[in-house]
Amino acid sequence: MTAEKFRADGAPLGSEQFYIARDLVECADVNKRIPLGVACTDARERAVVEEKLRSLYGGEQMARVFSGEGLIGEFPLSSLPEEWESLRIDGIPLTERKRFDFSDLREIMGRLRGEGGCEWDRAQDHGSIRINLIEEAYELVDAIDHADIPGMLEESGDVLMQAVFHTQIAKEGGEFGYEDMLTALCRKLLDRHTHIFGENHADNADQALLFWNEAKKKEKKYSSHTDAMDRVPKNLPALLYAEKVQKVAKRAGFDWGDYPPAAEKVREELSEFLTADKAHLTEEGGDLLFAAVNLLRLRKVEAETALKAANDKFFRRFAAVEDRVKALGKEMTELSLDELDAIWDEVKTSEKEV
Repeated sequence: MTAEKFRADGAPLGSEQFYIARDLVECADVNKRIPLGVACTDARERAVVEEKLRSLYGGEQMARVFSGEGLIGEFPLSSLPEEWESLRIDGIPLTERKRFDFSDLREIMGRLRGEGGCEWDRAQDHGSIRINLIEEAYELVDAIDHADIPGMLEESGDVLMQAVFHTQIAKEGGEFGYEDMLTALCRKLLDRHTHIFGENHADNADQALLFWNEAKKKEKKYSSHTDAMDRVPKNLPALLYAEKVQKVAKRAGFDWGDYPPAAEKVREELSEFLTADKAHLTEEGGDLLFAAVNLLRLRKVEAETALKAANDKFFRRFAAVEDRVKALGKEMTELSLDELDAIWDEVKTSEKEV
C-alpha cells in the first residue's frame, strides 16, 4: 500500500475507506466496521493524524504500517514508527472494539430498537422512559456532589444514553433524527453565545449570562415576562422552580436590589404562618418557603443545594447521636428530648472542632 493509491475525499473504494492526512482529522464519522487506510507523507501532520486514530480506535489497536518501499510491520497505534507514510487498520466488529464514539452508540441503540433487538428496549416510548432521565440526572448530580470522578464518567454516559434513546425513538417515528438534534444544539450554542460568536463583549460571567438570556428571549419569542415565567418547567423540584420564576421576575425589574428587605419578608411570612388557622397553614407555609428561597437567591445561594446540604448534615449528625446512645447501651426512645439534644450539641461541637 503506497501513498499515491489513497483518495483525498475519504470516499469508500470497494469495501474499504481511504483518507489523506488531515482529511481524516476533519472527518466526523469514520466507519470502523470496514478497513481504513490512511496516507501521511507530511511529518508536521503525522502527530495530529496519530492522535485522531488513537481517539477512534484506542492505543492498543494494531495497524499494518508502510513506507514508500512497502510494508514495515504491524504496530499498535500507541507505538507507531516515526517515518510511516501509510497504514491500514482492519474492520472491527462492534463487540470487539476497544474504543467507541458517538456513531457506535447510535449503532448500538439502533440494534437494540431494531428487528430482533431487545424486547424491553423495543417496547418503550417517550413517556415510558421519561422518569429514567430524571433518575440518571440525579445520579450524576450525586456523583458530582461526592467528587466521584469514576461515578461522573459512568453517570454522564447514562444521561447521554437517555438523550440518545429519545432521539432513536423520535427518528423511528419520523419526528426528528440525530442530525436534527445535534444541529439544534449547535445552533443554540452559536446563537446564544453572542459574546463569542457575535458582536457582544462580556467582561465577566454575569455579563455572559445576560447576553445568553437576551439571545434566549429573542429565540423563544416570549410575548411577555409572564409568558417567559409560564415556560419554566412545572415539574422542576419546588425549590428550584421557585428560584427560576424569581429570576424571571428579576429580569422584569420586580425584585429587591439587596437582601435586607427579603429578610424582613421572611420574618413577616413566619409571623403569618405562626398565627395562621388550620385552613391556611399550607398556604402560609408555602409563602414562608418562597420567601426563604428569595432571601437565599439574593445572597447568591442556591436553595436546592443548600437544603440538600442541610439534609445531609442532619442525617450525619442523627447517625452520630444514635451511635453515642447505643454506646451507652440504650435506645434513642429511652432518652428524653433534653438528653438527646445534649448529645446532639456534643456531636455538633465535635464536628466544628475537626
